[in-house]
Amino acid sequence: MFNLSNLHGLLSQVLVLPTLHTAVLFTPQGQLVSYASDPHRPKDRVRVIVGLSGEVWQETRDQGIGMVDSELGRLLVLPIEHVHKDHEMNGEEQDDPLMLLALNAENSVSWHELENKASKTLVKHLERPVTELRGRLAAAPVLPVSPRGDRVAR
Repeated sequence: MFNLSNLHGLLSQVLVLPTLHTAVLFTPQGQLVSYASDPHRPKDRVRVIVGLSGEVWQETRDQGIGMVDSELGRLLVLPIEHVHKDHEMNGEEQDDPLMLLALNAENSVSWHELENKASKTLVKHLERPVTELRGRLAAAPVLPVSPRGDRVAR
């Protein structure tokens, strides 16, 4: 299971300040799960990275990886879960990954270095717990939601 302090520690391990300065774990819907960043960078910058990375993922998801040079530097976006080939062969539409990983670095960092740090360090450690989490969420019962109109003013 996920432990936020452990996630932060894992994300921090790939940082090479000041060149590779931000690692972010977030959902495809843009919800921030955890991040590690240069302490001098504001959290608002992390939110901008999440938003931009989400857009990059939507445009590049067919390739399985997103890479873009931006005003914020280089952004690499990877899904945490591997795409299951049996879904592709059956012609089924694949689901979004449960979580995405984004690395943000200066332009001096090579794409190869970013991809290695992301896939060999972070995705390798996070893929199993994220896959297990997806299974738990899929098996969870759906609770009915009551409409808000039932409230009585006092």
